[in-house]
Amino acid sequence: MNIKEITGRSLSTSNRMLAQEAHQRGITFEILPRKRFKMSYGKKSYIIRGGKISTAYNTRLATKLTKYKNATGNLLRGMGYFAPENAIFSKNQADRAWKWAEDILPVVLKPNDGIMGKLVFVKIDTYDEFKSCFEKIAEVRDEILIEKFVEGIEYRFTFVKNEIVAIAKRVPANVIGDGLHNIEELIAAKNEQRAQRKNPLHKKLDTGEESERVLKKQNFSFKDIPKKDEVVYLRNNSNVSTGGDAVDVTDDISPELKETVRKAILAIPGLRVCGVDILINEDDYHILEINSHAMLTMHHFPWEGEEREVVSKVIDGMFPSTLKKE
Repeated sequence: MNIKEITGRSLSTSNRMLAQEAHQRGITFEILPRKRFKMSYGKKSYIIRGGKISTAYNTRLATKLTKYKNATGNLLRGMGYFAPENAIFSKNQADRAWKWAEDILPVVLKPNDGIMGKLVFVKIDTYDEFKSCFEKIAEVRDEILIEKFVEGIEYRFTFVKNEIVAIAKRVPANVIGDGLHNIEELIAAKNEQRAQRKNPLHKKLDTGEESERVLKKQNFSFKDIPKKDEVVYLRNNSNVSTGGDAVDVTDDISPELKETVRKAILAIPGLRVCGVDILINEDDYHILEINSHAMLTMHHFPWEGEEREVVSKVIDGMFPSTLKKE
């Protein structure tokens, strides 16, 4: 089966897996103009735009609301959930943004409508660093979100049709020292390990400008040799798309927190499938953002832990009459 032939376009790994699952259940595909396609079974059908199958399961209002991170944060805080204080600024308001940020340093800078951890700068606490990061985002985006930095471990909760179906701990791109090799060599060794495992989700670590900046804040360079078992981070953000590790922890999170997150998602009308990024610090939590176009593959291909079947649950929700029988 050639997915591109039945959809008329290339798809991401998550969407390719969704299309394969749907095709195996007898769901039909119709190629439409402007790189769209239609999925149908019986009286149920969805038009897929931008190759984003799971997004079609959400209403347009829910998708639009969660696209803008400041709007989502304001809504969550208004309903009594914990979300970091934030504000948005236009690309020509760097100095005004700094004045706002000064009182709550350190801060996080990112595009207000960004995805996959691109152009996310974490734990920024000096003017020069702030301005440099602001300008990098302003080169490609009109609005920059400034957010109070919150300490904690980041988790991705994935929600499908009224329930939390999987949870992954997201560890920023890193290497672990052995007392013998320098950081550059440790990166090469981890990249070789990733190539051998052929995990389609976990990409090679890079040695670019952002990695160098993060190392410098830890008083490291690529040529330094970390102590044995010392963890050295190459990114402050924990997105898998920027080299992070996804570790399955679905069974380790308390039922109480799962229910809190579930209720927060249900408060957004029309949101049926999404990924929720949450920082947890002991008993405290902060909801960072809600993504209506969630990366499902981190649960199917974790770096550590149990694989979780998420793709079939999305198709179950979209086309319940094709539900697989136990």
